Formats: sequence, structure tokens, C-alpha cells
Amino acid sequence: MGLRFLHFADLHLGVETYGRLDPQSGLNTRVQDFVYCLAAVVDLALRERVDLVLFAGDAYKTCDPEPTYQREFAQHLRRLRQAGIPVVLVVGNHDTPAAYGRATALDIFGVLELDNTHVIRRPQLLRIETRNGPLQVAGLPWPTRHSLRTRDEYKDLPQEALNQEIQGICAEQIAEFARTLDPRLPAVFTAHLAAAEATYSGSERTAVIGQDPVLLTSTLANPAFDYVALGHVHKHQDLHPQAAPSVVYAGSIERLNFGEEHDPKGCCLVHIETPPSGERRTTWEFASTPARRFLTIEAEIPRDAADPTACLLETIAAHQLEGAVVRLTYPQPGPDQAPVDLARVRAALAPTHHLAGILPRLVTPTRLRRATVDRELDLSQALDRYIDNLPELQGQRQTLQQYAGRLRQELETGERAEDLQP
Repeated sequence: MGLRFLHFADLHLGVETYGRLDPQSGLNTRVQDFVYCLAAVVDLALRERVDLVLFAGDAYKTCDPEPTYQREFAQHLRRLRQAGIPVVLVVGNHDTPAAYGRATALDIFGVLELDNTHVIRRPQLLRIETRNGPLQVAGLPWPTRHSLRTRDEYKDLPQEALNQEIQGICAEQIAEFARTLDPRLPAVFTAHLAAAEATYSGSERTAVIGQDPVLLTSTLANPAFDYVALGHVHKHQDLHPQAAPSVVYAGSIERLNFGEEHDPKGCCLVHIETPPSGERRTTWEFASTPARRFLTIEAEIPRDAADPTACLLETIAAHQLEGAVVRLTYPQPGPDQAPVDLARVRAALAPTHHLAGILPRLVTPTRLRRATVDRELDLSQALDRYIDNLPELQGQRQTLQQYAGRLRQELETGERAEDLQP
């Protein structure tokens, strides 16, 4: 007997960067990209007939999403409900308002009390009945500072100290979940948080390091759970690959920027096998989504190139541009070279979905290590070292050495070596 569920996170519906208005739908084309990836995730859940879909937070770009974005998200949740698939939604930091007491972006789904739809906005242990048996889901939403700031003992703490308090509270909550579980039933821990050992994509690291409460993987990987489903970090990864339980960031399902250019995007299909006798066994696989391709073209222009523009056009022609968000970088041509014809370059880049930029980069001249000349060298050796430092003298080495020989002879004899003709 087995139970299967789908784990995904970090939808961030509402991102419009690198997009344009689609006149037919009225949506930004990048919003369409995110909806397209969401549809692919739901299609996979329906096709695989999973027992549950677990969303680990950050449904929208902001905590006050436009009604259009709410509509798109709700439509796909309805497809899961119509198929009888339970859904668990964890509140992430982008779903959480800055002011304590205000509703999160996901609260509406809980208030409506929709069948088989569970919103985790505070620590909660759920027992969910699925078509293949019950599943325990322990959920931890984004650990906000707002609620603690309302209490006298925490309101004046500096941010670092408050983060440490939050980390301790979260660790104790996870331990409490583990103590409360029914060991006879499969159990999953899900949370939207930062793990200390996680790796980040591009600019994401600078945005979160030092700002978020951080939990150790050893705290998250409590053996009472069969799988740990995380959200918040956009880079897909398993933080506990050599032992059970797996501690997995599903990653975002669509690329947000060039920092995620090379990252795979998708979701995780998880299978918890419960044999009639023996211990449960959990396996999972990553399933890719049709995320928009990002492409950085780093072109080179030789210093002796007569036509720098032609060099760029040749490099551009070697890449597949259709449907990609593209940026081009190239070295600034030297003062003795022709300038780049940007109009021709832009025309060559026209097939892209979006041209993010044509960016010249400053070339810093390489300083060659100079050969040293010391007192232990004779005149010929010293001259060789001197010529080694000046590339423009390489072709005159023999002639200069002949003059040096004449000079040495004059110094040694005190007479002019008239008969020596270099």
C-alpha cells in the first residue's frame, strides 16, 4: 500500500519583470508564464492521481495580490477540488502582511471552508483522509516577528536576538509535533522557512542572509517524519540526501530573474510506501515545469577585430533566441576600433521574448609580470630581461645584443671597437 502526494512552492504569481502586455488576455506575458507553470503542476497532479497536493508557501508576489491573480490561482485549486484531491496551503512570507492581525493572502481559502482545502497560517497538525489512507501533516507557516513584537518581553529586542528567539520557538514546535504524531501513520512536516545549509540562487542570497530566522537541517530532519517539504528558497535541493527523512526545497516553479538562469524549475512527486510489515519507505522524484528560458550571451571582440559589430552578430547567431529572456554583454571596443552598431545588434536579437539589455563591459588591461633585472646578471643577460618586459622590442633583440657586445668590448679595452659593425 502506498500514498503519493505532490509538493511545490514559491509560485510568486504577479511577477511582471521582463514581460509585456498580451492584448488578447490583458495579462502581462510573464504572469502568463507563472500561470502556465501552475497549470502544468496541477495537470501532473491530476495525471498521476496523487492523494494530496502540498503547497509550501508564497502564492503571490505580494500579500495584497490583484483580484486577477487571485482568480488564476483559485481556478487551478478548483480543478484539484473537483478531482477530490485534498490541498494543504502553507502561508509564506510573501503571503504575510507587515502588520500584525491583518489577513494573509491565503486566508480567504480557509474562511470559505472549502472541502479538502486546508490553510496553515499558524503551527498546526492535521490528519487528512485521502483515498489511500490517512496522512499526518504538521505545518509551520513563515515565522513572523509581528506577533512576538506585541509582547512586552520581545518588543524591544534587536532583530538578531529576536531571530534567535524565533528559531528556538520553531525548534520546540517541531519537536512537539514529533512527540504528538501517531507513529503508525505516515507523517509529513511542511514549512516555509530558511534552513542554514541551503544554497541560494543569485541575488536571492543577499536578500535573505542576515534577515531571516534560520533553522538547522538537523532540527528539521526529525526522524518522526517521513518527508520534510519546504518552501522559501527558490533553488531546488535536498538538504538531507544521505539519510531519512529527505529535507527538500521544491524550489520555485518559474524563473524570477537571471540569478536563476541555470536552475531547474519544478515540483516533487513523493511516494510513501507502507508495507504490511516493516518500516515505511519514502521515495521522491523531481518533475520539471515549462519555465521560461533565461539566456546570458557573453560575447568577445578580439582586440584586432576590424568590425566589432560583425563579431557580435556571429556570436548571437550561434544561440537559440526564440522564447528566451536574453541579455548580451560584450567588451567595450578599443579606441582604435569601430563602435558597435547597436541598431544591427538589436535587430539580430529581435526574436527574443524580451531583451533585458545590451551591456558593454569595461576591459581592464592585464598587467604582465615584469622580468626582474638584478646585479648578478651580466650585460647580455640584463638586456635580455629588459627586452622580455617590452614586447615591441622582441624583433630587435639580435641588433640590440650586437650593440651591447660592442659596448662591453669598449668598456673592457678602453678603445672604440670601430671594426664592429652591427
